[in-house]
Amino acid sequence: MDPYIYPNTNTLINKLNIRDKQQLIDVEAQLLIAEIVDISSITHEIDFQKYESLQMIHHFLFHELYSWAGEFRTVNIFKSEHVLNGLSVAYSDKDHIVSDLKTVFSWSKSKQWKYSNPRLVEDFSTFMTKLWRVHPYREGNTRAVSIFMKLFAEANRLDFNAQLLSQHVGYLRNALVLAAVEEAPEPQYLLNMMTDALDVVDFNKFKPDDEASSNYQVIGQYDVSKYEEKPFETDFDKE
Repeated sequence: MDPYIYPNTNTLINKLNIRDKQQLIDVEAQLLIAEIVDISSITHEIDFQKYESLQMIHHFLFHELYSWAGEFRTVNIFKSEHVLNGLSVAYSDKDHIVSDLKTVFSWSKSKQWKYSNPRLVEDFSTFMTKLWRVHPYREGNTRAVSIFMKLFAEANRLDFNAQLLSQHVGYLRNALVLAAVEEAPEPQYLLNMMTDALDVVDFNKFKPDDEASSNYQVIGQYDVSKYEEKPFETDFDKE
């Protein structure tokens, strides 16, 4: 049995003991908005060169709702993705989360996080993809990584339009899925969004095509504007 959910449900165990999944989603969204507004209060404590920075952010965002906020998951997770014809991204094994994150942050230290770097958008998108592919938490990974990238950009004196990401959640998540897939990745959709978010006009060459235009409604043949969050499966579901 998945230790993170109430028996015979898909609802995550939470501090408010909410058993209805939709109600939990609604409450989580409300709490998250409040925490995002206040997150600047901890930025002075965050060392963005260490993987623990991601833990601090996840804990701050979700500590009012989940006892495991900021703690790495203890189960392996999978999720059927429409843009992958039902397949899942290969997220990090639960036993490799720390080592995988250390590798990602070590890679980050080798890059120049400034506008003078001609590969800034590519590096920024790759960093986000690498972090997201680890998926260290049972829930809240895309939100935690998005906020991390916002704060990381600001710490490096880069302008970053976080509102663009929050307004187009469906596009963002599907773009991350396609960038993170191991076989034949398609990073151009995430590059498209990060080009706009970082306001780097010289990188318009990354605009993939008319279907991935700035309205962020479509990725390839898929309408991502109506994206609905699906629950993760775990090892326990496959027994």
